[in-house]
Amino acid sequence: MTDSVAEQTALAQAGATGEPVEITAERTEYSSTTANPDGSFTLTQSTAPQRVRADDGSWGGVDTTLVRRADGSVGPKASVVDLAFTGGSSSGKDMIRLGSKQGSVSLGWPGALPEPAIDGATATYANVMAGVDLELTATAEGYHEVLVVKSAAAAASPELEQVSLSASGEGLRVVPGAGGGLRAVDENGNTVFKGPAGQMWDSAGSQQTVSQSARVTAVDDPQDPAGGGNTTQPGVGDSTAVLPVHVDGEAVSVTPDLGLLRGTETVYPVRIDPSVGLGVSERSVISSDGDRWWQFDGDYGVGLCGNADGYYCGNG
Repeated sequence: MTDSVAEQTALAQAGATGEPVEITAERTEYSSTTANPDGSFTLTQSTAPQRVRADDGSWGGVDTTLVRRADGSVGPKASVVDLAFTGGSSSGKDMIRLGSKQGSVSLGWPGALPEPAIDGATATYANVMAGVDLELTATAEGYHEVLVVKSAAAAASPELEQVSLSASGEGLRVVPGAGGGLRAVDENGNTVFKGPAGQMWDSAGSQQTVSQSARVTAVDDPQDPAGGGNTTQPGVGDSTAVLPVHVDGEAVSVTPDLGLLRGTETVYPVRIDPSVGLGVSERSVISSDGDRWWQFDGDYGVGLCGNADGYYCGNG
């Protein structure tokens, strides 16, 4: 680490007080650096953002609670990206807008969207198809988009055999990503936002006993006060399918697994994540029996893991 006035000042203060002193000039959303009394430095790096910098340069906590804005859109109070959901649109244009200093990308719904109902970090657009709701959920780094198919009758709709969204960008363009996902890249081909393949899952896990589901510690993100019951990713016991995203010009689409969508053993509601929430970073969990979770925010623990009664990892 190169010497700087801020570093030397912090070192001098740490030496005088005998306590570590943070070098605030080097603070970021993901990291902090402290000067120690012995003359060393400590860098603390997090995989998820710990704070958000406001326009005036001050720092505050992450808060994904959605609020209605003066321009009619809906967005989180404090996140590390510029995120907006439509407040309702006759055309579905700009359903989602995700931006950064490098540019922005927008996704549009192929039809009208009603004014959403807001609950914490989630905006729900009711009956975008017969018996199907659209849920858009803000995260600290991006969003999740989920279609909620509420019944077998709704699942029978031909509209669900392919889900397509318009895609456009300002300074960014949407291209295929690794593993069937998406990337939003700048003019030099650098990835600004990214996400894996689409996914769908049913609600079979809700039929498990409390003792089984309790083996998984599904903690809320302490930096995400709008969190709570997570319906943006599969739960333990849910039947799942991975859906590669197809990019064609200014459109992205997925083809749902009809066996899961309309199966005789399918438990509704079925949730379909067609565009896979783009974000600035990724965290994934893959289990030995084939389940996977993108942007997992729980804690399975560390050590030998068993799954006879749900996932649990201990010191064994």
